[in-house]
Amino acid sequence: MKNDRKNIILQSLANLLEERNMSKVTTALLAEKSKITEAALYRHFPSKRAIYAELFSFCDEAIFAKCGELKKSKITSKEKTKNAFLFFMIFIEKNKGFARLVSREALSSDEQNVSDNVNQFFERFELSLKQMLSEDSENLITQPGISAQLIVTCIEGNVSRYIRSKFKDSPSNYIENVWELLSLSIFKS
Repeated sequence: MKNDRKNIILQSLANLLEERNMSKVTTALLAEKSKITEAALYRHFPSKRAIYAELFSFCDEAIFAKCGELKKSKITSKEKTKNAFLFFMIFIEKNKGFARLVSREALSSDEQNVSDNVNQFFERFELSLKQMLSEDSENLITQPGISAQLIVTCIEGNVSRYIRSKFKDSPSNYIENVWELLSLSIFKS
């Protein structure tokens, strides 16, 4: 029962982040959306910050589980990198609340630890891409680190673009074309 309530709270937060134009979600609003009292909310999570952190942690684990899977796969470095890029963008499309978290739009100064986690997340994601690209560095136009940085910068820009469109301009409509342009900038062939 306790985990069910926790999941309801996390899902409610994700939904609020997705549907609200304002960036801040109060515990009162979250409790109302979860159909529980604020006191019950705090029985499951010690703070609002902990709720954000756990939601972010769920998304972080999903992205890095996919990266780990790709690193072990027998496909080319180029395909691994492409799949990581596409997976990230489709994950964002399907988890709009996560988009607001990784853009830091949904975070206030009270959630500084989550903001720090977002920074570390992008550093780790960039490192994963760099490792994938290093497997075939002779086929790169430049160094793996610079190529990984370009991909992450593109991802952050596209996440912002998706939010700015109020989630109407889905990444799946254009992301293959974006990858083709990135690919021309990263790979020799």
